Amino acid sequence: MREKAEYRSAIRSRNMIRRALVELMLEKEFQKITIKDIVDRADVSRGTFYAHFSDVHAVIEQIEIEIMEKMIEFLDEFKHTDLIQNVMPFLVKVSHFLGQDIEFYRMLIKIDHACTFLTKVKVVFIKSLLSYERKMDTEQEREAFLLHVNFFASGLVAMYQDWFEGKIDGSLDDLAASVSRIMAQGFQPFLMK
Repeated sequence: MREKAEYRSAIRSRNMIRRALVELMLEKEFQKITIKDIVDRADVSRGTFYAHFSDVHAVIEQIEIEIMEKMIEFLDEFKHTDLIQNVMPFLVKVSHFLGQDIEFYRMLIKIDHACTFLTKVKVVFIKSLLSYERKMDTEQEREAFLLHVNFFASGLVAMYQDWFEGKIDGSLDDLAASVSRIMAQGFQPFLMK
């Protein structure tokens, strides 16, 4: 039982440190944030910080890694299905994941570093969509398909970003349903083959 409590305590400490860094990044430049700033904001000791992270950069890197691993895990769950035909199950998983700590992700999307990270998410989604074999008769069809994939991946990321910034009303599930319908309609010419 003691190990479980220590494990929960470690998770809680990591989350407090991560949240503290994101809050600080909303207030000042990343390069000016110190470990002291983070431990003061998170109300943890320096020892606790160093038990989980080597430096300030390691905190933001870990946030990125965890989110990217989760997105890849979700995409891998659907690698034997055609996401272009029905992206809804994937989007529902993403919505439930993000819904576990909406306020954290709402803050995260506002930091300067978010643009770089969102580009990485988009690239992973594009690669996943392009991995599905489609019968294309001409180079023109292949180029059109590539444009559709890029357009929808960019739009998907932008819509979630806008939702977190409060520019789109409704729940995450509403957003997933809308995006799923839009993608299904947009990829219709490629589903006929």
